[in-house]
Amino acid sequence: MSDPEPKLNPNRAPNGGKGRPKGAKNRLTQCAKAAFEYAFEEIGGGKALADWANDNQGDFYKLYARCIPLDVNASVTLPKGIKVEFVEK
Repeated sequence: MSDPEPKLNPNRAPNGGKGRPKGAKNRLTQCAKAAFEYAFEEIGGGKALADWANDNQGDFYKLYARCIPLDVNASVTLPKGIKVEFVEK
């Protein structure tokens, strides 16, 4: 007796559920970013943003703060003779 053939779900694509390959870019995100860049230039670019920021400084700084990375991994090499001391308060 041979093994029965596996049943395929007719409502699912042959590669369904595998997702994007590792490292592949999300096309929707790329398209949305390109559309925002286009709209940004069409409404005045950096000059228009600066004008808006002058009138809405609180909102501008909230948006700007979101652009700053939360985690920073840095390596620092100090010259000989320099000592760094960490003090807890």
